[in-house]
Amino acid sequence: MKNTLICPRCGNIKLYRVRRNKLMCSSCRYEWRPDRLPLRLRNDQWETILRHFIADHCSNRISRETHIERRRILRALLVLRRVIANDLVSCLDGCIIDILDGLSEAYPLEETRRRPLYVFLCQRKEIYATAVPEEGRSRLVEELMGSKVCFSVAQWREGVDVKTRRYTHRVHQFENEGQIDLVNRFWKYLWGSLIGRGGIRYRRLPLYLAEYAWKFNHRNTSKVRQRKLLLDLLSY
Repeated sequence: MKNTLICPRCGNIKLYRVRRNKLMCSSCRYEWRPDRLPLRLRNDQWETILRHFIADHCSNRISRETHIERRRILRALLVLRRVIANDLVSCLDGCIIDILDGLSEAYPLEETRRRPLYVFLCQRKEIYATAVPEEGRSRLVEELMGSKVCFSVAQWREGVDVKTRRYTHRVHQFENEGQIDLVNRFWKYLWGSLIGRGGIRYRRLPLYLAEYAWKFNHRNTSKVRQRKLLLDLLSY
């Protein structure tokens, strides 16, 4: 798949070519060479970070074992999740991308006061995951029902105690039974992975969902191959 160039600092896609074969971001004005790995980390440092990332280790452990400042590790993980999210969207049809882009503009995640919806889409036996504010649920379901994509929406349910307060998901549309099984397996994998996480900012939630969708889609790929694929994404 062809990877769209993005800014390694802010994720912006509008870039300019400047002196010395560099690219410059139109938003944060950051300059870098697209043929080099981001954040001035060496190849062997990125290899180690990716090994821990694939194993789902926390940033404190990665920093301790790589001897890299935790702040740099957090920036590296943010860049990594951004390129994953940018690559993952290529598994969707253009009309589905337009629907999701329209929803993100109409209902910004950082402005919601409720727990957001988890949205899972299945196309060509691959999972795409993102988050949408609960205020956009009716519009989301209405527009996706007009497409041929298999999708599921997980919504927060309030209960009388801790055991009954949880996310529950429902598959709204599917083409065959295999898609339902795939979405259900991803939901179990995602829920088990998020339990050990601390608080995640709403505006960063789509990046974490994209991370776990990518890992789920490559669950049968060797770890060496996964590191190679992620290095290729980081190399732009």
